[in-house]
Amino acid sequence: MFIVFEWVDGSGKDTQLDKTFAYLRKKDKNIHIWTTQEPTRSTESGKKALEKLSWDGFKDGREALELFVKDREEATPFRREMMKSSTILSSRFDYSTFAYQWAQWLTFDEIYEAHNYKNILIPDLTFIFDVNLENIEKRISERWAKKEFFEELDFLNKVRKLYLDSAEKLKSERNIVIIDANRSIEEVFEDVKTELDKYF
Repeated sequence: MFIVFEWVDGSGKDTQLDKTFAYLRKKDKNIHIWTTQEPTRSTESGKKALEKLSWDGFKDGREALELFVKDREEATPFRREMMKSSTILSSRFDYSTFAYQWAQWLTFDEIYEAHNYKNILIPDLTFIFDVNLENIEKRISERWAKKEFFEELDFLNKVRKLYLDSAEKLKSERNIVIIDANRSIEEVFEDVKTELDKYF
């Protein structure tokens, strides 16, 4: 399976990915699990995207879209090979592009059409961890770190709405689970486990 964990920073998605890894290993000690994150560090496009995120950022949403899509295309053969014997857990995937680049004035249709899904793996299961703006602000401020551009609250509020709008548009063709992540880590993970137990 290819399982994706989505939402903005401060949602707890990476914590839930880690707990999923431990939970699946506990259920089956022989299971093979690969963890990835986007952008990847294993493709040229992923490395370019990471470099831009670390320095001056993208010049616009279209540049970000092109690099993220190319990263997914380049990573797909590897992921398909891994899925022959392993489960893949990924922190973010195409929903992040739908939400963030839609917020940067591209349209949903432009973003969808840029993805050639014949060459890009579609997740078997996507968890979307919905957190309200108040809790996002609190969690980010607790990091004692300077806010990045993508962590500006007005922008994140827009991205939050577009994550949900994207899920609504894709729900007929994707297996999407939206979870209220305003609660405690363990309460959220109970919902995650309920979904995981349907497959493992």
